[in-house]
Amino acid sequence: MRKGFLLAGLLALGGCFEDAAPNGQASAQRDDPLGQVRLAAEGKLRDIARDPENMRFRAVEVHKQSIPDTYAVCGQATLAGGAVFLPFVSVVSATNGGLEVEQHVARNNVEATRVYVELVGRCFDGGGPQARANGTPMAQLPPPLPNGLPVLDQIRPEPPKVPELVTAVSTEPRPVASSTLVMRQNGNVRSSPNGGGAVLRVARSGSVLNVFGTAPGGWYQVGDTEPEGWVHRTVGSPQPSAMASAQ
Repeated sequence: MRKGFLLAGLLALGGCFEDAAPNGQASAQRDDPLGQVRLAAEGKLRDIARDPENMRFRAVEVHKQSIPDTYAVCGQATLAGGAVFLPFVSVVSATNGGLEVEQHVARNNVEATRVYVELVGRCFDGGGPQARANGTPMAQLPPPLPNGLPVLDQIRPEPPKVPELVTAVSTEPRPVASSTLVMRQNGNVRSSPNGGGAVLRVARSGSVLNVFGTAPGGWYQVGDTEPEGWVHRTVGSPQPSAMASAQ
């Protein structure tokens, strides 16, 4: 069984209001050591953002860690575009050559678990691993996962595969996702897009699914790494490109 799904819980831990930077704040941050740390973390996030020019941040805080010259930048950002804020924790270390950034972003279930661990262990002054007398960090036990978060459906174990003597190489191209869809509420993933298809599973509220195709009537073919089934747009928030192709 998978661990609890943390994206919805992590979003609730962040601030409710978007950061509003007054005029001249960016230049002032470049003159401030903590401001430089924040700019380094935000720059690293822009490198992986879908729309870096229109990227927004909120609830961003910088915390000095117990290890010297190490900082944790914690907050939320619109990495996927639109109005969806994803939690992140950036570990910034000052070196002789500048600033190095270790980035953690809750873009999926696995990464959300990692972000939660980093958030609990680092997002306060004096956080992070403790240093030994010789300066090397001490290992820390991971914090417990939170209670009361939505739980993913239990996955049935796959039967053992019998190895084949000759493996055929597939020449068909793998399906490519065109956009994503964020579930606004629990919704059925069906085997066909006509509304009468069999329910394959229930996609939980807050989960992010890849969109591989559309069908008339507002249906989206979704999955993780490949098409799995169909959901209706009334239970999810697609990207503008996916919405336009479905209308």
